[in-house]
Amino acid sequence: MCTNFQRIRLARDDLQQSVCCLQTCTDMDVPARYHALLKAAEQLFGLEQQLMEDYAFPARQTHLEQHARVLRALHCVHTSVLNGATERARHVGGQLLPDWLYLHHETVDAAFALWTEYCDHGLINPHKPIEQQGLTAH
Repeated sequence: MCTNFQRIRLARDDLQQSVCCLQTCTDMDVPARYHALLKAAEQLFGLEQQLMEDYAFPARQTHLEQHARVLRALHCVHTSVLNGATERARHVGGQLLPDWLYLHHETVDAAFALWTEYCDHGLINPHKPIEQQGLTAH
């Protein structure tokens, strides 16, 4: 599983790099940079989804719904970007997305990271119903 976490970190770094490129590129390059950002987000979210499935993360559906909402918004804006809305692309991809990513990482991604640690240390069996695990708070 360690390799999957490394792939997620690399994909997150790629997405951050795409954000930076979108923020600093020329207006002429905005459509290509926005497209790259969109693909980087899809890649990251796909890797996270696979890992959540591998670990049978119980909050997977809610987590994936958040990803889906963000991807839908990015796709909706993509059409206007292709029609020349460079400022809208910079606002959504260069400001709103990084703000959302930070909040998402600090909340639901953190919960998933804790789940994976518990699984990796044998504290939780991801393939056994949580009600049957006899977990206690410390």
